[in-house]
Amino acid sequence: MTYLEELTNKASRKSEGMAAGISSMVLQIRKERIKKSLFDMDTVGHRQEHIATIDGVMYYDDSRAESVNATWFTMENLVSPVVWIVGGDNHGNFNELKAAVRNSVRALICLGKDSKELVGAFRDTVTDIYQADSIEEATKMASIIAMANDVVLFSPACPSDDKNENYEIRGNRFINAVRQLENEHNQ
Repeated sequence: MTYLEELTNKASRKSEGMAAGISSMVLQIRKERIKKSLFDMDTVGHRQEHIATIDGVMYYDDSRAESVNATWFTMENLVSPVVWIVGGDNHGNFNELKAAVRNSVRALICLGKDSKELVGAFRDTVTDIYQADSIEEATKMASIIAMANDVVLFSPACPSDDKNENYEIRGNRFINAVRQLENEHNQ
């Protein structure tokens, strides 16, 4: 896919999501109904995809969540404590996520060029906040922080940054890092 095609697809998905959000407000459709509809669809790659369970910790790739809204939908459906890996090229208003984060996130690992901004946005919401230089480092940190029955969630809430060309590449990097942890655990 060319860069122009990818950009057009992103703009189209963002427009569709915004149109759905506005329509739901106008028609007064409840958020619960929207969430149910989204989760009734077949799972697509890099969207709430369970990768592995290691020592009772569940690892999920949600790298397709390139917006605050997409990450919000994921977090609203989690019941386990979350170690959240977030970041990229920040364009979002993270205030929209604070309630969901407060309810489920016990540790936050920030990535990307805007990681300091992310730390600032969630400083009053999450007590355990860390910064990592790469997806691989963040995944390793998460494996150390997480406890049995926790979820390690890679849901960037941001478009890809200069280290990752798109959500598929960064999602595959996360999956590979989890597979490496799994291999180390099985040895």
